[in-house]
Amino acid sequence: MAEQLRVSARRWLYTTNHKDIGILYIITSLFLFAAAGVLAITMRTQLSAPSNTLLNANVYNQFVTVHGLLMIFWVLSPLAFGFANFIIPLEIGCRDLAFPRLNSMSYWFFLFSGVMMILSFFFGAAPDLGWTLYSPQTAAQFSPSIGLNLGAGALILMVVSITMSSINFLVTMFKMRAPGLKLRYMSAFPWAILVTIFMMLYAFPSFLAAVVLLYVDRAFGTVYFSSIQGGALLWDNVFWFFGHPEVYIVLFPAIGIIADIIPTFARRPLYGSKYVIGALVVAALISFVVWGHHMFVTGIGIASTKLYTVTTIAVSLPFDVIVISLIETLGFAKLRLKAPALFALGAVANFIVGGITGVFLASVALDYALRGTYFVVAHFHYIMVGASIIGLIAGLYYWFPKITGRMYDEKMAKVHFVLSMIGFQILYFPMFLLLDMPRRIVTYSPQTDWGLLNLTATLGGFIFGGAQLLLFYNLYRSSRVGPPSGPNPWDAWTLEWALPSPPPPHDFDVIPTFSADGTIRFGTSPGLPNGTSQPNGIGHPNGSSIGYGVTGLHSEGLSPWPVLMAFAAFIFFLGLTIGKPANPQPVSYQPFWPLIADGVILGIISLFGYSREKFTVHEDTRVESWPFKQVPNMKLGIWTFLGAEVIFFGVLIGSYFFVRTNDAAWPPAGTLFEIRNGFAMTLVLLTSSLTAIMALASARAGNRSGLIASLGGTLVLGAAFLYIKAGEWFSLGASGVFQNYSLPATSYFITTGTHGVHVFAGMCMTVYLLANAIRGKYLNGDHTAIEHFGLYWHFVDVVWVFLFPLFYLI
Repeated sequence: MAEQLRVSARRWLYTTNHKDIGILYIITSLFLFAAAGVLAITMRTQLSAPSNTLLNANVYNQFVTVHGLLMIFWVLSPLAFGFANFIIPLEIGCRDLAFPRLNSMSYWFFLFSGVMMILSFFFGAAPDLGWTLYSPQTAAQFSPSIGLNLGAGALILMVVSITMSSINFLVTMFKMRAPGLKLRYMSAFPWAILVTIFMMLYAFPSFLAAVVLLYVDRAFGTVYFSSIQGGALLWDNVFWFFGHPEVYIVLFPAIGIIADIIPTFARRPLYGSKYVIGALVVAALISFVVWGHHMFVTGIGIASTKLYTVTTIAVSLPFDVIVISLIETLGFAKLRLKAPALFALGAVANFIVGGITGVFLASVALDYALRGTYFVVAHFHYIMVGASIIGLIAGLYYWFPKITGRMYDEKMAKVHFVLSMIGFQILYFPMFLLLDMPRRIVTYSPQTDWGLLNLTATLGGFIFGGAQLLLFYNLYRSSRVGPPSGPNPWDAWTLEWALPSPPPPHDFDVIPTFSADGTIRFGTSPGLPNGTSQPNGIGHPNGSSIGYGVTGLHSEGLSPWPVLMAFAAFIFFLGLTIGKPANPQPVSYQPFWPLIADGVILGIISLFGYSREKFTVHEDTRVESWPFKQVPNMKLGIWTFLGAEVIFFGVLIGSYFFVRTNDAAWPPAGTLFEIRNGFAMTLVLLTSSLTAIMALASARAGNRSGLIASLGGTLVLGAAFLYIKAGEWFSLGASGVFQNYSLPATSYFITTGTHGVHVFAGMCMTVYLLANAIRGKYLNGDHTAIEHFGLYWHFVDVVWVFLFPLFYLI
């Protein structure tokens, strides 16, 4: 028993297999779903009667905020990407994601970020501002508890997790599709995930920049969001540029699941499938020019309100196409009303109600009247819960047999559906009628006549919440004693159902081939069944050099470093956060240095172990990889990461322009920051780009001494840049710039500081490359690591080329 527990713990802690990581995502997000649900039920109980005193105002606001944050960031997308982790490689015909260890690390960052968010309750008070974290309430004088700092740190870790996952999926789906699987042949769910990934790569860097600005404001006393020039409008713009696409980021995976389930149980192909995919793409594009309708009540100009009214109405049109397609698919169909189909249909019905009520908010006049009321709460939850959560539950029932190899209890699942739909309607529809009840109030007087509707909603909340207990019980019991499902209990058409249930660790013995007529072939002869023992066709999990003798223990592809790196980041941010809360002056912040030191030491050990680990990723060469056929996986990943970095720095620079153009007293160029220092740093960094190019040229030429000298020169020049920068910072601090010119100093401190962190990260890479070069690596055609480092280093240098004139010349 002890040995079995040890092997099991080792598997789940160290696994890099996409199916295991998918299961971990699903279980963790369901646990956090239950936690967020408990907070919601408690809030509804507080509002069930006038003048209720179950919760005081502070605790109620904490529950509201953490409930929203958990659902938006730690439940909806992670649950969807749990399915994506398990299913996408099976559907596109590959054995794992492109970067298995990165996939593992993204999960552990997600888990520890959720732990940090929940820990905020135990450090004075959790965030209590609402999930949108509006400024200036986030300023230290209004929210002195370090719980908000912990929440901001948790969000930073979460965005890091999302970025790693997005890069991994994008490279996998573009570079590792089975032969013949053109993009246009993919089913709805992979397409929904692909579109979602692109949205994440553009939206979340903006949010990361916003949270970094917020975190530094609170931790070090900068004033981006507490100043008049920045404040609420800056946060609104930066947050909602991310926030409105985020609505579709959490919705699209559910739409993809629904669009795969309904054709399966209707026994008809998805009607107008190419138009559904086109509608997803169009909606994703429009979603990035809709955010201004959240700012109608802030006094933005008439031209802007007209523009955002048009785009808000326009973004609903692609969803009309999707709904019509789903309805047409159901036409004349002999629908099998199994639990996945029932939940899919329920999600569509709820989505129609949520979409129609959302169009009302495109009107400036109606938005002024409804913005702060429970009408918006109802509309929002019809989309987030009624469509997204219900759609994801449909996916849970649909893929449960594939994940576990067992069938769930169908009768219990149907009872779960009936109670969920009844409870949901009783819970949220009365909120549409609470047109004059403000959001985020902790109680109300009996004279308002809101009591009956709130009591009704609370009753619905208990019905809906109780129904989810049936879900958890059904899935847990069925995973242990449910009848065997067989490989394809639904007679579905997508590729994952051609595999055993559950699939083997390596997924495919033979990578399948897709034909233009939809035929899927395994091996070289027509109709060759999966599982055949072709001598050159057997695949093993990533990192494996072991045959079938031990696959049952899943001892292949294990790596301890992802979980250790994530834990190091967790305790580093914890140490940075749980010290004395920041006051408006930056000198008052006192981090908890022992935890910070532990995080740094563990991070260094983990990075060293990660880099030295002999971890093999088996890449199939016969793959469909348009439009990046000539681009290696790692290089595509680097370019994708740098694309996200462009958005991140773009938002930081945009925030600088925002506060500067709103500040009439901004000091002239050259009065605060010495031009000679900026010029010296520019010269140093540009020279370091030259030495990086020389390092790559030396590696290609097999010149060991030239490679070592060039990398050493790059390292020295990077250190010189940071030395000049540190000297300038100390000089500015001694002269009182941070106290006397708070806003210019804030923009300078955050923007150049973030760039300096990137320079330091590049120097760490240089040390690693230099150590390997001294041992004789990178000289025999294996110079890709030098090339990838060069891409990153040149990007960092280009960013400084923009920062130098902004702070020193203009």
